[in-house]
Amino acid sequence: MLRTSRSLIAVNRRRLNPYWGVSGSSDDDVHGALLKSVQERLECRALPSAPDKVWVGNGTGQTCIICTKTIYSDEIENEAVVPGDGVAITLWAHLGCLDVWRRATRAHKSECPSSEAGSSNDHPA
Repeated sequence: MLRTSRSLIAVNRRRLNPYWGVSGSSDDDVHGALLKSVQERLECRALPSAPDKVWVGNGTGQTCIICTKTIYSDEIENEAVVPGDGVAITLWAHLGCLDVWRRATRAHKSECPSSEAGSSNDHPA
């Protein structure tokens, strides 16, 4: 009975509290099109590596760097600061999109370890 209850809670978690579920357009990315897009953008350096540190909060209407959709106030927003040509750049991503970005970054770094040496997620304080 306990197992059934836990299963029902897990299935309905998003209905109970939307902040416990994964939000963002990557939810609908069943076939990996978003992951492939992120990998391609990482390869051509149109997208920096996923940051290790992010600030999390309710959506503020910013545009997600991964799926290019608005992050609404009922969604989780991840804010990251990455270095870019001598300036700090702030980027935002849905919770699910950040997960895809991080998976693609790990895969990219394992395939191209030399590209890791030239990039860093830490920016000067």
